[in-house]
Amino acid sequence: MYTLLTGATGLVGRYVVRDLLLNGHNVAVVVRPSKKCGPRERMEQILQHWEEELGRSLPRPVVLSGDIAESGFGFSDDDRRWVQDNVDCIMHSAAILEFYGADRNGEPWRTNLGGTRNMIELCRELKIHDIHYVSTCYVAGLQTAPVMENSLDAGQSFRNDYEESKFLAESEVRAIDFADHVTVYRPAVISGDSVTGYTNTYHGIYLYLRLMDLMIPPQPVGPDGSRHVPVRLRMDGSESRNIIPVEWVSAVTVRLFETQEARGGTYHLAPDKKMTSGDMIEWCEDYFNATGTQLCGHDFLHEEATREGNEDQWMFERLLMENMGTYEPYERTDNTFDMTNTKRFAGDIVCPEIDKTVIHRYIDFGSEDRWGKGRPAPLTNSDWAEDVFAASPEGVTNNPASVGIDVLGPGGSQWTVAYSATGIVGMSRGLPDSQSPVLRLSLNDLIRLREKPQEFTERFASFLDGVSDDERDAVAAELLAALSSDKQLTSAR
Repeated sequence: MYTLLTGATGLVGRYVVRDLLLNGHNVAVVVRPSKKCGPRERMEQILQHWEEELGRSLPRPVVLSGDIAESGFGFSDDDRRWVQDNVDCIMHSAAILEFYGADRNGEPWRTNLGGTRNMIELCRELKIHDIHYVSTCYVAGLQTAPVMENSLDAGQSFRNDYEESKFLAESEVRAIDFADHVTVYRPAVISGDSVTGYTNTYHGIYLYLRLMDLMIPPQPVGPDGSRHVPVRLRMDGSESRNIIPVEWVSAVTVRLFETQEARGGTYHLAPDKKMTSGDMIEWCEDYFNATGTQLCGHDFLHEEATREGNEDQWMFERLLMENMGTYEPYERTDNTFDMTNTKRFAGDIVCPEIDKTVIHRYIDFGSEDRWGKGRPAPLTNSDWAEDVFAASPEGVTNNPASVGIDVLGPGGSQWTVAYSATGIVGMSRGLPDSQSPVLRLSLNDLIRLREKPQEFTERFASFLDGVSDDERDAVAAELLAALSSDKQLTSAR
């Protein structure tokens, strides 16, 4: 059976896809088409990025075209039937980080609350009873006392619509009455990869880093070798933030997901050591070799009159205020989150500290990526395994033998193929149950098999998993004959 994942193209989602596949899980993903790419191509870009970084081939998830903001995720009839037949677990990770909406018909309500309602109804209708929901620590809203993992409604107020939309969504998830398990993951503020600097989104801390990268380098270098950027900030440097790197969020989430005893719990994902505003300012000034920041405390008021005294200072301060206003409520009021449940099951996965090295790594990556305007690498494949199989008959009947074909790497996909002595008689998306053998190979090997099967015979058996040594050659011979003799199986090259 497969786990259905929403939000697979988001920052957390693409790491969770990677880690689930690396750990051998069967994964299906819900992906919307973009203006430039279809769902298949969007997911392939992500998987090829991971393969380049890891230096190894990965299996492909089953990609379903859909939109969580639509009823039934907007699935086609075929996709809905496939989910009903093959999915027994869902991880709902999709969300949108918009802080304010004009009304509740738009964002963030449409995705965060409406999308969650659609997920609940889909699970109810298709009898998916193992539900995993990615919430946020900030359903806690404005609370001064430590926030416990099992607490939700404490009569709190909220800093913005994002927090409230996620609070209401988690409330409805907790009210589900048909599931065997409802597991809730609450990450704090998620930043990029602490090892590589990678991110595909530039919210939160990246807004500050981008502004510094914009403001500081153009300034002239002074006699002391540094750039002087006069900015007065309404903070004292002690303000702390709960920032956690995305690779740790994924590692902990997957650990909890894989731990049966953890099913049904609620888990805060927060740092062991918070980063302070003073630390970040110091590390950024060190990166840019800059001076001039003044921490003036929370009572400091910027005045228009400062323009007359220092034009540069006025310009810098106005730019900061205009861009940082969205996050100002967090500058004084970040919460403290209990992590007893998380530590119990994943305490050995230590959260990397966001320190000077990591901040410098984030600036390097953001600058190289032009703060989100860089173009993704082109796909390395022109062929697709599903096109190779496109002309074969659909459906897997009960009478012939069946085998899974897991085409790894660029252009890959997963199939169950039913075959007999006359060739392939039916096929469907996704791998079969654990009792059936699985053929794992690359798309190039699959195409070469079709074109020159005689050169492939000796190697063919070695690709089969789940078959005993005594049966391997016989199964390989039967399947090889079916693949190479089926005239309907053609390559769309």
